[in-house]
Amino acid sequence: MATASSNESKKCFDRRDHLREIESKVQKWWEEEDVFKSEPGENPPKPGEKFFGNFPFPYTNGYLHLGHAFSLSKLEFAAAFYRLRGANVLLPFAFHCTGMPMKASADKLAREIQQFGNPPVFPGVQEDNAMGTEGAAVDDSNANPSLSNKYKGKKSKAAAKSSGQAYQWEILRSVGISDEEISKFQDPYKWLTYFPPLAVEDLKAFGLGCD
Repeated sequence: MATASSNESKKCFDRRDHLREIESKVQKWWEEEDVFKSEPGENPPKPGEKFFGNFPFPYTNGYLHLGHAFSLSKLEFAAAFYRLRGANVLLPFAFHCTGMPMKASADKLAREIQQFGNPPVFPGVQEDNAMGTEGAAVDDSNANPSLSNKYKGKKSKAAAKSSGQAYQWEILRSVGISDEEISKFQDPYKWLTYFPPLAVEDLKAFGLGCD
């Protein structure tokens, strides 16, 4: 039974891997051929021969998340539908990179470093990081390091919030950014150069057909 189950599981992964291989080839072709570029053509499109879609540009003070994908999928499906019908589809995309919220976050991080050190030790957070959800000590010695850091980050963020103050350092740490890297976010331009390229890669993996 175990052998049969293993073979069946492998077949499932084979199908998945085959689809991922096709996806990779098609996305590469999309990029090389500028498939989603909207061209005006010789004559302007007539009514019913064009489709314009837009999406509230995501703010780049963090990673894109499932909510972005859920909302964006509706626009993506509509654009693909009209494109398949032969319509001239324009679907632009960009990011919201105005400065004040980023400057405020960068300044907040700088104040935390000035007050609590680099890396900072926040009151009440260090103790909570060493405890499990039921108050038992967590032994990470044999754990997967990436999973361990992930759950530590979540507990750190929860601890920061429970103390009445959401520390900017803990928020960045909770999404997997290293302490060494976090200190660089005192510069507002770091936010602009760090998150948008990652968002572009996520959107490409998502298969967004934008111009």
